[in-house]
Amino acid sequence: MKTDPNDYEVRIWYSPEPGDECFVAQVLDMPGIMAHGDTREEAAREIQTALQLALDTYAEIGKPPPVPKNHAAVALGSRGGSVRTKAKRLAAKRNGARGGRPRKRQAVAVA
Repeated sequence: MKTDPNDYEVRIWYSPEPGDECFVAQVLDMPGIMAHGDTREEAAREIQTALQLALDTYAEIGKPPPVPKNHAAVALGSRGGSVRTKAKRLAAKRNGARGGRPRKRQAVAVA
């Protein structure tokens, strides 16, 4: 099975460090695969090129590349479902069955 570069999660951020001042892109499952660009779009193009070269190199040497992880599933834990924190429970209680954004609390006038 050929690994699709689109299966890997990529993070792009701006580095304001003096001398950097560019957008940096990194493949989460391959920490050594990074690229940069003056714009977010340029960094995205460069990281796709770097990732494809890395996958081609793995294929050339006959070694399987790291398996792309589903980071959303990892964040939810092994059982899946939603992560329940105290803040989320309070928000759900405040919102009731309707869900969505939290309702604004009514201001109470103090006399």
